[in-house]
Amino acid sequence: MEKQTETGTFREENNEEWMHFALLSAGLGTWNMDPLNKEVKWDDRCRELYGFPEGQVIEYQDILRYIHPDDKARVDQAVTNALKSESGGNYSVRFRTIGAKDKKIRWLDCKGKAYFHPDGTAYRFAGTAQDITREIEDRDREELMIALVENSPDYMAAADNQGRFFYMNTAGKRLLGISDSFDITSLVNKDLFLPDDFTFMEEEVYPHLLVGRKWSGNIHIQHARTKERIPCYADFIVIREPGSDKIIGRGATLRDLRPALQAKQEQQKLLALLENSRDFVSLSDNNGIVSYVNPAGLQLVGLDTVEEAKRPNTEFLFPEAVDSIMKEIDSAIAEKGQWTGEVNYRNFKTGEAIPVFTTTMRVIDTASGASQGKATISRDLRQEKAIRQQQTENRAELERMVEMRTSELKKANIDLNIVNQNLEQFAYVASHDLQEPLRKINMFSALLQDKYQDQLNETGMRNLGIIRNAATRMTTLIQDLLAFSRVSRQDHLFEAVDLQKIIQQVLTDLDMLIQQKDAVIEMDALCSVYGIPLHMTQLFHNLLSNALKFTQPDKQVVVKIDSRILSNSEVAAHPQLQNGMPYCEIRVTDNGIGFAPTYAKKIFVIFQRLHGRGEYEGSGIGLALCQKIVTAHHGVIYAESEEGKGATFIVILPVFTS
Repeated sequence: MEKQTETGTFREENNEEWMHFALLSAGLGTWNMDPLNKEVKWDDRCRELYGFPEGQVIEYQDILRYIHPDDKARVDQAVTNALKSESGGNYSVRFRTIGAKDKKIRWLDCKGKAYFHPDGTAYRFAGTAQDITREIEDRDREELMIALVENSPDYMAAADNQGRFFYMNTAGKRLLGISDSFDITSLVNKDLFLPDDFTFMEEEVYPHLLVGRKWSGNIHIQHARTKERIPCYADFIVIREPGSDKIIGRGATLRDLRPALQAKQEQQKLLALLENSRDFVSLSDNNGIVSYVNPAGLQLVGLDTVEEAKRPNTEFLFPEAVDSIMKEIDSAIAEKGQWTGEVNYRNFKTGEAIPVFTTTMRVIDTASGASQGKATISRDLRQEKAIRQQQTENRAELERMVEMRTSELKKANIDLNIVNQNLEQFAYVASHDLQEPLRKINMFSALLQDKYQDQLNETGMRNLGIIRNAATRMTTLIQDLLAFSRVSRQDHLFEAVDLQKIIQQVLTDLDMLIQQKDAVIEMDALCSVYGIPLHMTQLFHNLLSNALKFTQPDKQVVVKIDSRILSNSEVAAHPQLQNGMPYCEIRVTDNGIGFAPTYAKKIFVIFQRLHGRGEYEGSGIGLALCQKIVTAHHGVIYAESEEGKGATFIVILPVFTS
């Protein structure tokens, strides 16, 4: 019996040893909590995981103090739930501790179970704690790597040795034009290439991977939907089984070269633009050393090659001007990023000073924001300055000619005043001295006709009549000439003229003639114009007299008078009129004998007649007087007619505006 007891004791102690060894091997610590007293008893491993000093019993609240603040509430809630009988007593939670002594953060995985009396009261709560810090860190690193791969702008993918894909990141799917939901495992590497491009992969790329070497270079893949052939720079590597050299797959990183190629094309266009520019263009680094000058710039400063131009940019200026100009340029670029102004470049071959208008600006790297140097564009001002000089000389010559012409005009004006004075004297003589003999001729011829008509034979009476008629015509001619000459003198002030009243007065003056002709006068409402009333009376008296004179004997005489305001486009059709001003068009239309259209201008020439004196009376001055009046009023007059179909005289005059 004693032997059996000893054996049992040995087995029990042996089992405890093996259990302790197993726990240590697994890195587990044990703990036991008294639910009533809230005291925790733990082994050395568990105490170590919490970072506590020696001592195996500790209050539960003390333990909570060293749980990470973000995890404390979650752990306390898990313990509270485990100590409820309805929960089954199970306890499992992962959390962080902050070592009480070493302040080290550790991740723990705690598992335990609570035991209950029949009344549901917990009498024991025990379990294990395991350090999972390395596991969590490895998982975080793995998630970080996955995030980096997933968020990479480059294509990243992996496939097995048979070319079957088992991973592709988001950028890779977008590059190929496949959706995020697409099952990537249904793809094989052949699906990514056009036949010729896949042949290249089989002959050039995959053989390197089969022997465990990496491969880098340019390849082409195809877009799944558009079939576009996409240029890429590729890096291929082999994937080996962990812990051995066995190759289990291959990985690839592809960078889409289209943006770079497009940027290169844009750079080539820009370079072509610079190369073909007629202006001087240069680039220099932050130290002012020139790295590029375009062909036009080289020619401007007398250099043959870009290599010759690779020198300090200050050497393009004259030494005496360098300090002041560079100080101004550096200050402006520091403040505003660019400088604009006029400087003199020197020609390295001839030493000539070349005036240029220059813009120098700072060149910034858009990616880093760092300064890359300066760019300069300069325009040769020699031709422009020569043109300006020529313009100055031309302006001076023009001013000299204008001054000379003004002097000539002044002299001509003096001569014209003398002529006008002579004309006024002539008008005075014509109105007094010339008319006096005519009045005597008329008076004595009338006296002879009345007193001696019984003593004169038929021939004498006829000759006497001829004398009287000639004298009458001469008087009329002199009066018309006087009226014609007075128009240009503008002795009257312009004012508002109601044409309705003016023409009514003219019709009253012509009333006897209208009755003799049995004429019908039709007149609409007429506008008011800006003019001289007396001249307006003379104008329409002549026009209406002509309408009543040149009639057809077998027709009822009808004369129509109407007016309207012209539109802007109608005003613009007459070069003599001023655009933007209102004008009134007055039409005087008759149904008389008319005239051929070829005479439409001739009839306004002084002394021009279309008919002999025996047919129609007149001096040949009436329409010339009309034209002179209208012209003096800044208007236009013209006629429209056909022979035998009447005539229309159109008068355009400025409208009176208050």
